[in-house]
Amino acid sequence: MPIPNRLRGITTALALLIAWAVVTPSAPAVAAASEGQAVLSPGTHGYTCYRIPALVRATDGTLVLFAEGRKPDCSDTGAHDVVLVRSRDNGRTWSTPTVVHAGRTATAHNPVPVVDARTGRISLVTTRGYRTVWVQHSDDHGATWTAPREITTSVKQPGWSGYAAGPGHGIQTTRGPHAGRLVIGTNYSVAADGRRGGALILSDDGGATWQLGAADHSADPDLRVQELSVFERPDGSLFAFARDENGANPATVASAVSTDGGLTFSVPFHAGAAEAGLAVPTVQASTLELRATDRGDRYNRVLLSAPSRQGETRERLTVRSTYKGGTEWVDPAGGTVVYSGMAAYSDMTLVDRNTVGLAYERARSWSHGYIWFTTFTEADLGLPDAASAGRPTTGDLSPAGLDAYLHGGATRVPGRFGGAVNLDGVDDHVRLPFAESLAVGGGDFTWTGWFRYGASDSTQALLWAYNQGEVYSQLWLRAEPANGRLRAWAQSGQTSATLTSTRAWADQAWHHFALRRSAATLTLHVDGVAVGSADVAGLGSVSPKRPFQIHLGQRLDGAQRLRGALDEVRLYDRALSPTEISALYTSNSALTDGLRIRLPMDTIQQP
Repeated sequence: MPIPNRLRGITTALALLIAWAVVTPSAPAVAAASEGQAVLSPGTHGYTCYRIPALVRATDGTLVLFAEGRKPDCSDTGAHDVVLVRSRDNGRTWSTPTVVHAGRTATAHNPVPVVDARTGRISLVTTRGYRTVWVQHSDDHGATWTAPREITTSVKQPGWSGYAAGPGHGIQTTRGPHAGRLVIGTNYSVAADGRRGGALILSDDGGATWQLGAADHSADPDLRVQELSVFERPDGSLFAFARDENGANPATVASAVSTDGGLTFSVPFHAGAAEAGLAVPTVQASTLELRATDRGDRYNRVLLSAPSRQGETRERLTVRSTYKGGTEWVDPAGGTVVYSGMAAYSDMTLVDRNTVGLAYERARSWSHGYIWFTTFTEADLGLPDAASAGRPTTGDLSPAGLDAYLHGGATRVPGRFGGAVNLDGVDDHVRLPFAESLAVGGGDFTWTGWFRYGASDSTQALLWAYNQGEVYSQLWLRAEPANGRLRAWAQSGQTSATLTSTRAWADQAWHHFALRRSAATLTLHVDGVAVGSADVAGLGSVSPKRPFQIHLGQRLDGAQRLRGALDEVRLYDRALSPTEISALYTSNSALTDGLRIRLPMDTIQQP
């Protein structure tokens, strides 16, 4: 939210009046069950319009949705109230709006609720007149509230003029020495020179008292930071995602990182490649942690909701994802479009383990007026393993339980030890599930397994991991019987290394491979003996991108399919010793230390 105005002054107000004249105030702009429903509509309950949604789920499951009820018009200043509605049935029906912070002759704005999971208390931080900060509480899941209490002197430096909280939900940290802390993003302007920056305010007593934490305006005028959305990463660091309000930098968003629970920014606000690539107009965005490996998920995933069409109007509300804590966004210009029309500010919360609730501004002829609510699941966004849904699987014996998918008509045949998977060289392959634990990065690793082939002299992939293409980080091992060799490739960005053997072992007999990275050396062992090595001293991570794919028996694009069989494929997150590799070859040793996945290929489970 720019301070003091969000949009375009008198011209914008006139445009809004024209827009509302053609919208029936009591009806949704678009009636479609799949798109949710209008919860707050312009011209109702004494308000010209509603803006700036903020959404949380109380500990009893009640959804509590806040917004600004604006009057006499929809400009950024006026006698606005902060109102709320509640839903006790996961957003199907909503209560009548009630005022929680009355503006009266001032502007009450920028609601930022945060839930203390330990006590159930909901704290609501709001701003008045783009200058002062207020807090109030509910101890009955949003039904009743204390009166707003000013906390400006605790969270705002004397040299700052303009100030605003959020908007959108705050978070409670769950990791590290500051677990349980409430964290809210704010933005400010410096009175002396007008520079803008972002800050975090913190509470360690469940919202009773608040203090100012990290603050940074060093990027101005390159980045004029405002409207922070904060999420916590699995390592306990805090990622602050911000809007860039017309800074000199062409990026429209920025980010900063705190590694001490929000007290300081270890990485100040900046716009790197991840931020520069995001197609977000100048507007607030909401973030929400969806999956985390430290909570038992196979991967990390954080969502971002914001319009995605550049231009003067805010359109095409889109949900995008990062599997790397904001350092890389998947398909930054794409994502899943929730609403293709005009939409602006938004906020998200978890309705349950698998369902996300989304509140957003929407209108027929402008980007706001209505507050809309809808829900979606991760499957609606696209699961990393969606292409393998409904496929047979073969079990993983590691503690992770990463059963692999069998594509085509892969069948079970006698293996070197127990069963094996037979691949026909036409459309069969094994696809490993996407899991953060399978990313070997730039560290040591060992891939091992048994292979048998020889019916074709075409090039055939045994293992292809992470990515594919001339400039992409990747790791692969393939058989080239026409050239009489096995060949392995490791690549990190523009740096690569290759090694080759002097035999292809295309004799229809079982052979064991071990592809190992140990510090600066990549080594290939076949049947317990080293048959090739390469210097990888300058090689970084072979698996930097998320999500990634790992295929056994074909390249990632479906080429170079194996006509043969695979057995006992494993990954270790360390470099096995020559003795250990020999033990795998001679006796199929258990070797559990560092085991990430073990596919004995003994069984095939039908979906």
